[in-house]
Amino acid sequence: MDQLNCHGCGARYQRAKLEPGEWARCTRCDHLLETHAVLGASGWLALLLTALLVLVIANSYPLATLNYQGLWQSATFFDAVRMTWETGYPEVALMTVAVGFVLPLTHLLLLLWVFFWFTASRRPPGFEQVLAWIDRLKPWCMIPVLLIGVLVSAVKLADLASLTPDVGLFAIAVEGLLLTALSRLDSHKLHWMAHDMGLPLRPSKPVRAPSPAGFTRTWALLCSAAILYIPANLLPIMSVSGVVGASSHTIMGGIIELWQLGSWDVASVVFIASIVVPLFKLTAMVFLVWSAQKKSGHQLKERTRLYALVELIGQWSMLDVFVVILLCALVRFGTLMSIEPSAGAAAFGGVVVLTMIAAMGFDPRLAWRRAGYRRYLKQEPGERDDD
Repeated sequence: MDQLNCHGCGARYQRAKLEPGEWARCTRCDHLLETHAVLGASGWLALLLTALLVLVIANSYPLATLNYQGLWQSATFFDAVRMTWETGYPEVALMTVAVGFVLPLTHLLLLLWVFFWFTASRRPPGFEQVLAWIDRLKPWCMIPVLLIGVLVSAVKLADLASLTPDVGLFAIAVEGLLLTALSRLDSHKLHWMAHDMGLPLRPSKPVRAPSPAGFTRTWALLCSAAILYIPANLLPIMSVSGVVGASSHTIMGGIIELWQLGSWDVASVVFIASIVVPLFKLTAMVFLVWSAQKKSGHQLKERTRLYALVELIGQWSMLDVFVVILLCALVRFGTLMSIEPSAGAAAFGGVVVLTMIAAMGFDPRLAWRRAGYRRYLKQEPGERDDD
């Protein structure tokens, strides 16, 4: 029997055939179970090949060219990574090149592998393992965040010099749109696509019940992130040196500077991404883990939605890190002016990574199970047992 397992609360449903424009939701927690597949295998393959081509272009051409007092400086994404490495922050450089290029490229190649075989009406070799890796990599593909980082960098430099967008910037904008469309392809959607194509699939393994053993690991990650959040905000995230002297900027200092320049809209975006989102993620995850440990049955549906929101916004905290490395690559005019990353950037990147790992390691089904709801059985909201 074809069954859909809700990954929000653990309820189980018999799968129904969806018509165009239809979707299936869990009646207990409102989690989206499945949507109707608009594109076929060949359509998705064409979209993936386009995304791969645009990704290559985006990283082969400069993002922008800066004109400062008659001096010109252009930079690609890899220039920004190299400059960050050379200034003594290899951990920031490695993290940036991973989420900005290596992981998105790997994610695209895995999807291409799947749809190459789908278009030939064959089951991809290693299908189950590939699906697992697709789900693991998807949250770490941060090209849309990189695009916003480029735009914020342009605003920061608007009163300093003349900035001209290059081919790389337009390619990143297109890539961001393509990856947003491709984000619908997770392991569950791909599995059901293969099933509907009549491809031979291995018998589904029983869905493992969520274990409370992960509470300790999640608490450790959250505590580490909270500790790192202090130096991330107190230490400078970048330093500026020039003929008029040197200065350092913290995250809040950069936000205040943007506001004073009249870019209150961009300042608001950076404030939300760099201050509000990390604090919200930490607070929300603490609340979710604590409530699950206490076996609380209060507002379970709302808590499941809260967890989905935490997962959705997790990567946007990387915005400030991208801004710093892009400024570091563009503003390289020797003794006239240069920008370098500082220790705050490394600490802030650590906060982003730790909170994302903590969120991915928490299973929202655990809250429902510990509150007494039946495992993996279709039931009406509020129907409980003591299993």
